[in-house]
Amino acid sequence: MNKYNENNYKTMCEEYSRMTVAMPPDSERIVRDSEALFTFAAWGDPQIFHGSSSRTQKFAFACADIANMEGKLDAIAILGDIAEMGAECEYKMCADLLNGISDKFTDLLCVTGNHDIRIRDYKSQRNKFRDFVLSVKGGVFDNDNGGYYFSRDYDCCRFILMGSDSNSFEGTNIGRAQRKWLDDEIGKAEKEGKIAFVLNHQTLKHSNGLPVTWGGNGKWRGSIGIQSDKIKDIFEKHKNVIFITGHLHYGFSVYSYEDCGCFKLLSLPTVGVVNHGSMNKDSQGYIISVYPDKITIRARLHMEGKWLNPKAQGAYIEIKR
Repeated sequence: MNKYNENNYKTMCEEYSRMTVAMPPDSERIVRDSEALFTFAAWGDPQIFHGSSSRTQKFAFACADIANMEGKLDAIAILGDIAEMGAECEYKMCADLLNGISDKFTDLLCVTGNHDIRIRDYKSQRNKFRDFVLSVKGGVFDNDNGGYYFSRDYDCCRFILMGSDSNSFEGTNIGRAQRKWLDDEIGKAEKEGKIAFVLNHQTLKHSNGLPVTWGGNGKWRGSIGIQSDKIKDIFEKHKNVIFITGHLHYGFSVYSYEDCGCFKLLSLPTVGVVNHGSMNKDSQGYIISVYPDKITIRARLHMEGKWLNPKAQGAYIEIKR
């Protein structure tokens, strides 16, 4: 790290040492169901920022909740915007927290968000992001295409990780080569009878409550952008696709899950910054389990160490396989 990042990282560590991050109570701890074929935590937008210690604290609460669980996750998936400024000190702070709970998950699956790449050279940021992922025990970065997209295969499911092909201030640029790759990867999962979990930072246009969940303005804002319809066309060719995204910073709500028939949309709240909407509590995430006959998606209030009331909107989602 250069001197600027070294100083910021030192300050972040000092601030963290003064924080109170209590271990959640055992009464509602996460318990790994032995009947589940695959279980993972899905988190959106930590946005660790060297200028805001509260974001570090919120993310640390999510990590503490996982540390307190009974059993072990197969993966943690983080849906972009790891670092507010894409700075090395921010990535290192995030990696420190994740390495502190690395005994509680097998794989770390991350996609880039607009904050991770938007204000710096694309190639250098991609390399910096790769270094961050690989600095975490269990971090997965497996690509040789010069961009940031690859898949990870498991017995019952395939994770397909998308990423912008170039700098974009707010959206995602998904070029022709990546779209063909996406189509092929979903097809492979479908042929093998597996669930295709497609991960990207932004959702499709007019989905997950857009434009309401992005301030009510703009035709494309809050979504992938101009390639949104092309991505949707790919999803509609297949079945058993679950598209998981972040970016909106919108708490658990009626907009969180959308059933589009052959594909489903799941929009994540944030574990690091402020959640909007009526459910605006800090440090929210989902615990997702795959069973032989269904997929369960449970809303978790990590800072409180408890499940959201099952009757609340977006609290419990069950998808039949």
